[in-house]
Amino acid sequence: MARRYYSLLVFMLAATGVSAQQFPSEVWHEGMIVLVEGDSLWGNIKYNQETDIVQFTRDNKTINTFTPRKLLFFEIFDEISSAYRQFYSLPYQVKPNFETQILFEVLYEGPLTLLSRESIQYQTTNNPYSFAGTYTRLILVYTYFFLDLKGNISKYSGKKSELYPVFKRKQSEIKDFVRENRLRHDRRKDLIQIVAYYNSLVS
Repeated sequence: MARRYYSLLVFMLAATGVSAQQFPSEVWHEGMIVLVEGDSLWGNIKYNQETDIVQFTRDNKTINTFTPRKLLFFEIFDEISSAYRQFYSLPYQVKPNFETQILFEVLYEGPLTLLSRESIQYQTTNNPYSFAGTYTRLILVYTYFFLDLKGNISKYSGKKSELYPVFKRKQSEIKDFVRENRLRHDRRKDLIQIVAYYNSLVS
């Protein structure tokens, strides 16, 4: 009986296109915040890169809210991915002639630093179990950026044609490395490997 009920529930969720998933920006993480004034705060942290808001609490009752202008960086232990993550507040030109501080996650640091920002977006795919024929779910989407030694931050669209010029005189070596290791130009862990290899060439 329980198995039949579970199968029916799975079918109903698939048919209605409902997907329950928890994202890192929706939960509290243990971590540390370093403010512009130099103070360090240890406790629980919740962040949102779409709104560039960081929340902090020690007792789960009193919640302090910080914008990128008030903090230097924060780090958390993300239990969802079981990894330590670091985020920095950096100046970025979000519009022509308008620069402001926003939050970037540092994926790899070196002469060329790989940064990212995340957002939660709807994705619609085909689903034979749905009456509508499609299935809509929320997914975590990453946008990547490159930071050079001069402090310039450039956005990466995810297109291969925009990737290799970033590496300037090392383009041929990077192309060989990508081909030999069968890396993808739009996958998070592969981009980290590519940037790490480039930094090993120029360090």
